Amino acid sequence: AEIAPDGFRSSRRVLLHGPGGPDSSWVVVREAGVAYGFDATHTMFARGNGSERMRFGALDARGETVVDLYAGVGYFALPLLCRAGVAFAHCCEWAPAAVAALRRNLAANGVAESRYAIHVGDSSAVAPALGRVADRVSLGLTPS
Repeated sequence: AEIAPDGFRSSRRVLLHGPGGPDSSWVVVREAGVAYGFDATHTMFARGNGSERMRFGALDARGETVVDLYAGVGYFALPLLCRAGVAFAHCCEWAPAAVAALRRNLAANGVAESRYAIHVGDSSAVAPALGRVADRVSLGLTPS
């Protein structure tokens, strides 16, 4: 399906068959003990980032504060919080469907609300307001 030209890279997928209801297009991908859920008709899941998600989860980041500038559904924040020992993550995301999935994914993976903050908006606007809080910053880049 094409990506909508709305600035959020929204999905244009249409559910052709299914039970209907609010969760009929909700998909969950599990990798290395982390569950990533998303509504396939509204957002995407970047499978190509798998090796980088695994690398993030294997880091020793105990006690660190992380800023994830393009958090999406939690591609990198979730393995950092669930497996790498990050104490706190500032998750920056502007796409409404991705923010909704991120909130749901943090709860589904048992991440306490005291361990993260979601900053909704363009990273170039919300990140400077955070100041110098990070031990580590994720730019959503994958290895070449």
